[in-house]
Amino acid sequence: MQSEAIQRTTLQTEIMKIGGLQGAACASKIDAALGAVTGVRSVSTSMDTHKATVTFDPELVSKQRLTVAIADAGYEYIKSAHGEDGNCCGGCGG
Repeated sequence: MQSEAIQRTTLQTEIMKIGGLQGAACASKIDAALGAVTGVRSVSTSMDTHKATVTFDPELVSKQRLTVAIADAGYEYIKSAHGEDGNCCGGCGG
């Protein structure tokens, strides 16, 4: 009897600030662009915050690939300033 290995993947969630959003159609365009990337499991873009919450498999897609998808859709990924999202940006080592 052969046993099958069960591979468990830890998903990652990123909150990405997006520049250039003008309305609901823009949010839908971001959702579609990110959702089309292999490895993305869910996307929700908020016009109120101008942020997209993206859950993805980091073994299949990188955050850099997500930023490319945003740019290809005609928008800009805006890197968070230190502490803005509660995390260190890594720029100062703090």
